[in-house]
Amino acid sequence: MKKLNIYPIDWNADEHWIIEARDEFDWVEGMFHKKIINEIDLDLKINHLNKFEQLEKLSKERKPYVIFVKMYQLEYITERSILKHFFGYGKNKFIIDDINSGKCKLIFASLTEFCNYDYFIYMNKFKKQLKHYNISEEKIVIFDFMNNLENAKKKFDTNIQFKYFNWLMVAWKHYINIPKTIDNVKEKDYKREKYFITLNKSVKKQHRPFLLYYLWKNDLLDKGFISFFYEKKFKSEFENNMTNSYQEFIRLNKCEVDEFIDWLEKNPLYVDVNEEELEENREHSSAPNEIFNDKTDNAYKNSYFNILTESSFIESNTEFDLDFYVNERNSFPITAFQPFIVVNGHHHMKKLQELGFKTFHPHIDETYDSIQNSAVRFYLITKEISRLCNMSKQEIHDWYWKMEDILKHNHTYYYKEFIPKQIKGFYEEFIYE
Repeated sequence: MKKLNIYPIDWNADEHWIIEARDEFDWVEGMFHKKIINEIDLDLKINHLNKFEQLEKLSKERKPYVIFVKMYQLEYITERSILKHFFGYGKNKFIIDDINSGKCKLIFASLTEFCNYDYFIYMNKFKKQLKHYNISEEKIVIFDFMNNLENAKKKFDTNIQFKYFNWLMVAWKHYINIPKTIDNVKEKDYKREKYFITLNKSVKKQHRPFLLYYLWKNDLLDKGFISFFYEKKFKSEFENNMTNSYQEFIRLNKCEVDEFIDWLEKNPLYVDVNEEELEENREHSSAPNEIFNDKTDNAYKNSYFNILTESSFIESNTEFDLDFYVNERNSFPITAFQPFIVVNGHHHMKKLQELGFKTFHPHIDETYDSIQNSAVRFYLITKEISRLCNMSKQEIHDWYWKMEDILKHNHTYYYKEFIPKQIKGFYEEFIYE
């Protein structure tokens, strides 16, 4: 049995804490949980460390160990210098020696989707801090799941080793009750109630209000299960995003936007939990797509395709072309046997293919995925949504079942190959006793 001596620390905006071994699984800190280890039948004993004195003892005994830092943003790592915390004023020089000799491995992991833009701002400062403490860049590993991660070393002019690990898609299997739609692929005669489902919480992100405006203006709201949590306190920001922002996907004047907002205030859109219920669950989650109940499951079972609104959209139209992720939201349509159109940066579907999933062209025209210009990409996405929504119920039903093999492949691949492969690649980066 291998033994992993690991000092795991969560380094947040204004605090940090040791990641402890817990019986209950939590997606934020659960990457060393027995549920994850059992996914690949890893014969492993984890020795959780919480004091530098324990590291020094291992060093003197010439035993390998890992310092694992879960980070949310590179800004926190540099501005609240974790290296100074470890090594300032000559402290713990033995760790630096062990890192450079290979006895200790220092791993940073952006396991949530907040670090992408920060790399462009803070990488040079982070490299200077490494140099200040005489730590070789090539000895550092950063886990992330950004688009184009393979180009990160060149993009940031660094020898730091970037490794792909999509923790969000791995963890969601154990964290929430994902759609229970396995029987859907057996009920070929059942006509579903709606054409699509789209769940949207943070409507401050520019592409989501424009998408909902398009659905509203084109009388498509009744075709889908839609959540859209418009909050009155963000009205001015909402208006600015649609009339005076970096990029407008549909040219609107203030009167048109005001008309839309007035309608939203009188017609709240939710699928499973309303705003009040969402607030009641705030401790559990900040997003309705993480609060699954019977109404959520019914919406997945009774819709044919998913309009998946991701965290980014315009970013791939800028110089920050690493700035989007294939994140946990992709797990929902995959496990629900649903084809999907993704409102995200360009090459999202291409990335899914690289990861081993199948996409839906020509059943869905995925030309949009190759378009970097976000306005053109948005136009092609909405054009395809309209095409599908203009089908008769029988046509959309037949259209769905033509993709049966693709949907089954993605469902099986997600559980049987993708998740184990991700976990295996994660643990291969550690060093063991």
